Amino acid sequence: MILYIRTMELKPKVGIDNFEFGLRVADIENLLGTPDKKWTDADDKSELLYQYDNLMLRLTFYNSEDGKLGYIRCSNPKLLYKGKKIIGEKLKATKTLFADITSDNWEIEDYDTFEIHFNENNWLTLNADYQRVTGIEIGVPFLNDNEYDWRK
Repeated sequence: MILYIRTMELKPKVGIDNFEFGLRVADIENLLGTPDKKWTDADDKSELLYQYDNLMLRLTFYNSEDGKLGYIRCSNPKLLYKGKKIIGEKLKATKTLFADITSDNWEIEDYDTFEIHFNENNWLTLNADYQRVTGIEIGVPFLNDNEYDWRK
């Protein structure tokens, strides 16, 4: 199945487009078809990952949470937030775009050749190289130390 999507809208704490936290494998397969690759995380056997190459999208399902979609990684240049591009854009401008939800509260990890900017409140990560956003990761937020905020 070849998927052609004009754009995808990032929804912090919710997901991307129709790929919302809490969906299960069958829901995602109904939306996107069979993944190009699927595997169980080598470090955490309780996670099943689906990869859709054309969408530049990886979805992580938490088996310990009844197989719910709990984490999304995306490098698709058609990814938008508030109608504005994210991937390939300047890091500083992209962080400004998120200012209404992040209060400029970012944890930064510098790995010499790339950086990771993480906002815990929204469980939102911007991956950057050459001060440009190369990918985004979002996870289902936590209600407390032991419980996820499954909005569904």
